[in-house]
Amino acid sequence: MPAHRPSPAPARRRLFRPDPFWVYMAVVAAWFASFGLQTTLFPGVINFTLAESPARLGIAQAALTAPMLFLLPLTGVLAERADRRTLLLVFHCVAGVSAGVMSALLYAGMLSYEALVVYALVAGSAGAFVMPARDSAVNGVTRVTQRLGRPLSLQRAIVFASLVQFGAQIAGMGAGFLASYTGPAPLFGVQALILVAGGLIALSMPRLPRPREHAEPVLTALVTGLRTVISSPVIWPMTLIMFAVGALVVGGGFFVIIPVLVRDIYLAGYDVLAGLMVMFWVGALMSNIILARLPLIERPGRTLMVVQAAAAIVLGCIALPLPLPVLFVTIFVWGLAGGVAMSLSRALVQENAPRRQIARVMSVYQLGLFGGMPAGAVIMGYVVEWMGPRDAALIPAGGILAVLIVIVLTTPILSVRRADPG
Repeated sequence: MPAHRPSPAPARRRLFRPDPFWVYMAVVAAWFASFGLQTTLFPGVINFTLAESPARLGIAQAALTAPMLFLLPLTGVLAERADRRTLLLVFHCVAGVSAGVMSALLYAGMLSYEALVVYALVAGSAGAFVMPARDSAVNGVTRVTQRLGRPLSLQRAIVFASLVQFGAQIAGMGAGFLASYTGPAPLFGVQALILVAGGLIALSMPRLPRPREHAEPVLTALVTGLRTVISSPVIWPMTLIMFAVGALVVGGGFFVIIPVLVRDIYLAGYDVLAGLMVMFWVGALMSNIILARLPLIERPGRTLMVVQAAAAIVLGCIALPLPLPVLFVTIFVWGLAGGVAMSLSRALVQENAPRRQIARVMSVYQLGLFGGMPAGAVIMGYVVEWMGPRDAALIPAGGILAVLIVIVLTTPILSVRRADPG
């Protein structure tokens, strides 16, 4: 009698499940690589291709962030209620299509200042939807990663996200160097492809929890988020600092002073502009690599005040008649201090926000940064036209130091302590 042979077990279908943390990092990388390219290409086209005045440069740069001033609080609530993966896909693609249109206009020789402003408004509106959806997802992705058995604290997840952000921005800005040889048109096309790819990758993220269907009304949720920020002795000083940084440092320094300095003082083009931007973010990347290897900072508020003050002082050094190589070193040191400040402030807000309000609180925090940019860019555009880019650098430096002094004297930020939330 033949021996009984057990029937073979049915083959299990093994579905590839990508690591949720690294999928999230890929989405972060796609957006910020595109952002890095835009940081070089957009002011470069205004400055070098269209040869516009500093005032018109400031107005166009303001259009990039003005939509966020109106949309971020609402999109923060939306990010808590909609599928974040869908939001990221849709608005990555919106930003990608707008970059593709820019490429086509440049190839056709039909680009105008007005078209640039429309592009800026569309890209800024897309960013207002992408940022709270992406930033609020880091908390859920961290918890999913912890459930998979990998130890990961929220601060370390944010530091890693910052490392990816800085690295991607550096790559994008470095690619902007090629505009000196290829022109900006093909690089806007590359930017479009990167954005669409990032949206598609977002579909592989895990489905993150959302509030129940009978959640509070949108307006009530928005007011609750604002109250949470204002009532927190940690979150509202961070938001105030971000407003000052947005208006004075980003809107004034990055958006206007640096591009005009490159064109009018150093008589250079895309290559030097891209190089200076890369130096800042290389400094930010290196400081975050160091931060990731250090133990958790017990007094992050004190450290944040010190590095923000150092960044303001270095920014003021731009007013000196520096040789170009020394300017590169100065921008690098500025990036070292700025990188630590960005990561610590974001970590403090994430750790102190109620879990169910993270997206709306982060949107208010981001509103501080991006809400200050439009006014800062417009005002500094006229200031730079009047004073010149070197003397104008003293204004944002002094303004940041004044804000830091007020916060130190009126809040308990220097005494803030915290343990590892993971």
